Amino acid sequence: MRNKSQTHVGNVWRLLVAMAIMLLPVTAFSQEVKNRHVVEGHRYLKEYWGQPELYLQHQAYYMLDLADKALNENPPQANVNLDREMALLMIDAVTHEPAPKDNPAVKDFLAKRMNRVIEDLAKPFKNKKGLRVYKLYNCGMLFRTRDMTIAVDLNGRDGMLISDDVMEKIVDKIDILFYTHNHSDHADNHVREICHKKHVPIYATDEIFAADAAVHHVRYNDLHTFGIEHSKGTVSVNVLPGHQSEVQNNIWIVTMPNGKVVGATGDQWKEEKADLKWLRDIHTRLPKIDVLAMDCWIHDYDEHVDAFRPRVLVTQHENEIGAHGIDHREAYWMTMYKNKHFHKSTTPYVIMAWGEWYDYK
Repeated sequence: MRNKSQTHVGNVWRLLVAMAIMLLPVTAFSQEVKNRHVVEGHRYLKEYWGQPELYLQHQAYYMLDLADKALNENPPQANVNLDREMALLMIDAVTHEPAPKDNPAVKDFLAKRMNRVIEDLAKPFKNKKGLRVYKLYNCGMLFRTRDMTIAVDLNGRDGMLISDDVMEKIVDKIDILFYTHNHSDHADNHVREICHKKHVPIYATDEIFAADAAVHHVRYNDLHTFGIEHSKGTVSVNVLPGHQSEVQNNIWIVTMPNGKVVGATGDQWKEEKADLKWLRDIHTRLPKIDVLAMDCWIHDYDEHVDAFRPRVLVTQHENEIGAHGIDHREAYWMTMYKNKHFHKSTTPYVIMAWGEWYDYK
């Protein structure tokens, strides 16, 4: 027969075991939440009272983690399915908060997406006639064939949004960089310095890094064609003297060594339609464009599509958060809405988030 002392010890022991079992889900929850970057031990909303910025930051982690998963499971294609559309709208929601560029959740998401690109660039690309198009941040695009990778408007906001360490790994994989115009969400001083260090040639308008003799400054009053001899092959470049208002904006059309033709319009925007006078029949003076990266808010959208007549459009400039206010951060939902309800063009278009790629076939 057990005495009272033994019974008491047994009861205490059973109580401790029961409490431990009850605490297991709480501990697991706390650990999961901790990994999601929220307040350690958080269980109640009141722990965010008086801290709205922290609340939005931690909410952004959850939304962007889910968006990342959905994007990975639903890669870019001409027809956007519901899961992918909802993921893009979650990115819209976070990037249209008052200060997303200062939100560590946004920087974490962007770094994660850039690392996906770096990992893919490290893998061999064996398709001799293939073309892979990567979208980095804003209008930063990579066009990759088996022989060569070129970049347009590669930008990390001078290390603020894409770290210099990450950018160095990207620049390691490119062979030529083209810049369209002299705005800080396109031309990046840190990228310029990295390219010089890595001996990657830069081609740009006269206004971009004007005092830098190491930059190849190219600007003509009409369509101009020239070749670039590179150790990996020869590219043929067509450069068009566009504008963003009064700012020079070179439109680059490049024929890759394997014959694929790619292009980028930059921020082509001439409200008085002056450029369209000579752009209207430009497709008759250019090689047939396979993939054209075009600003989602380009002025006279349908006219420009008809002028260039690419086989596929890739939109760019959505959710630029480094310089633009909430009302000037073009959202993915707006791009999709305009393409469905306003634009008349039947050219297939592909919408990509940061750190995605599309295989042109």
